[in-house]
Amino acid sequence: MASPPGTLSRIVETALGCSVQACEPATGGRMAETYLLELSGEPRRAVCKLGGPSVRTGDVVEPAVLRLVGATTELPVPGVLASGTLRDGSGDPTRWGLYELLAGDPPTPFPSLDPSVRRRVVRDTGETLGVLHATHQFERTGGLGIVDGSLRICDPKGPNFPEQGRRLARLTADYGAFETRPVLTHGDLFPGNLLVDESGGITGLLDWGNAHVTTAGYALARAEMRFVDWFRFPTPERGRLRTALRDGYREHRPLPADYPELGRFYKGLWLAQSADRIRRHLLSERGRRQLGRHLRSLLP
Repeated sequence: MASPPGTLSRIVETALGCSVQACEPATGGRMAETYLLELSGEPRRAVCKLGGPSVRTGDVVEPAVLRLVGATTELPVPGVLASGTLRDGSGDPTRWGLYELLAGDPPTPFPSLDPSVRRRVVRDTGETLGVLHATHQFERTGGLGIVDGSLRICDPKGPNFPEQGRRLARLTADYGAFETRPVLTHGDLFPGNLLVDESGGITGLLDWGNAHVTTAGYALARAEMRFVDWFRFPTPERGRLRTALRDGYREHRPLPADYPELGRFYKGLWLAQSADRIRRHLLSERGRRQLGRHLRSLLP
């Protein structure tokens, strides 16, 4: 590990009362500048993130979301050691967070995993979504922002694709049977944002900076895209993975009634949302930096 930048040293000294002995940029940080730290006190190791605004609202919401999820579920999310705002007079204030360093390894490259391990990862991912959706339900979709110091649902920047999917469900003949009440979801759930043990059990759910409120069917479709359709698995394996994801979800909540009929449409809508996200990233220097980190995280 290298010597820490002065910014990290000031944050740790102020927040935790100890010093940074060494630091290393994290290879998996997609939205925020992320560093792995070795500290002189307790905890001995931690993660520091600088920035990382939500693509939906522009606010840094990860500390607030992690506190909420950690307080209301038993999901393996990093504890928030401290968070705050850094003002150095040279530009916009920088939001920062110090987080617990969880044990485990990313399940990547995902296609190279033993099939039984891969299916365990996917099943646990389904359970994660089921827990989130069963625990946190709302009256509207939207991004998450910080308003008067508290986490709030806000209108997203750009089109609200999950809401468009919700409106489509209302046009179908079976709308009365659909549960389209909005739910909390991770927002960037894919293998690279997980930590797992040797058997594929999830030990860490990382990078909650794009958490938002969507519909359960839309969130499940996105997860199926990122854990199944994204990869060139043989058709029988794709079927087994889809079954694992849905069975895990059913452990905590019935499968969304709109999903069998509208799942394919939700996947297409998510691809359109991703294209819009890239377009908006390219409009600003900060967005281009975030996009660069995102693309680097996809490389082997």
